[in-house]
Amino acid sequence: MPYNIIGAAVAAATGFFVAFANYLLSKSILVKAPDKYSLITVARSVIQVGFLAVVYFVGTKTAVADPVYLLVGAVLGMTVPMFFFTKKLLAVNESLSHKTKNEKEDENG
Repeated sequence: MPYNIIGAAVAAATGFFVAFANYLLSKSILVKAPDKYSLITVARSVIQVGFLAVVYFVGTKTAVADPVYLLVGAVLGMTVPMFFFTKKLLAVNESLSHKTKNEKEDENG
């Protein structure tokens, strides 16, 4: 039983890093090329599903911990931080939209 909890905690920590990597990827595309942001959402989904598949196969092929505990930890590790990261992305998007709006007003005089 303690191995299940430890496995879930490790999966949650790894899920946090996956969520953070998705955030950094989204932020860089949002700043550099906002028109391609829809493609990044697909890439983020592929990364998340790929991570969950790796966690599942590691859990079933090794005796690290029960796969259910690993998957729950991984899902919580990815989902909970994304609330915070999404809020930060919205702030970045809002600042970029205000910057773009001010630049257009300056051009129009």
